[in-house]
Amino acid sequence: MPAFLKPLIFTAAALAVVLSTGEAFADTQTFFKPKQSGNRLDWCLDWSTGCGAPAANAWCKSKGFDKAASFEEDPDIGASHPTRLISSGAVCDQGFCDGFAQITCDTAGTKTFSNPKQAGNRLDWCLGWSTGCGGAAASAWCKAKGFSGGASSYTIAENIGGSEPTRLFSTGAVCDQDFCDGFAKITCQP
Repeated sequence: MPAFLKPLIFTAAALAVVLSTGEAFADTQTFFKPKQSGNRLDWCLDWSTGCGAPAANAWCKSKGFDKAASFEEDPDIGASHPTRLISSGAVCDQGFCDGFAQITCDTAGTKTFSNPKQAGNRLDWCLGWSTGCGGAAASAWCKAKGFSGGASSYTIAENIGGSEPTRLFSTGAVCDQDFCDGFAKITCQP
């Protein structure tokens, strides 16, 4: 094979993996001028406490990451760009309010999925009808997404089928009854 084709084949293979899963995974992601509910994220968790790393870590965790790998302060922006506290949602619109210029979040290889889906529907709590529920279904779904360690944690979303039908991972069958449960969150590990 000619050497110039090898990068094209690798790129096509990587693109096929991303397209087949519907998601791309990265260990780190940088967010510039991060926002909280429409406002710039405040430098502190609460008024003048938990500033810098604690606020950055809380924000990264709210986005499904494990922690903040790095961050940079954007001082005195409140008058022109009001900031919002992540802990209470309170807004600071004074000139002395500080925010973040950037935050780089790190997954350390894990990834948390909120309201995970299977073929367009919410993922059902069970692999099959009333079998393999909870951990077995979560781990099978994670492994199919490329996380060989399966699920490290998961949370149930009870009685959602009537409003958000769920889909069984093993068979693809859909449950659209009120009593059908799904997952609120799944954390997958490498």
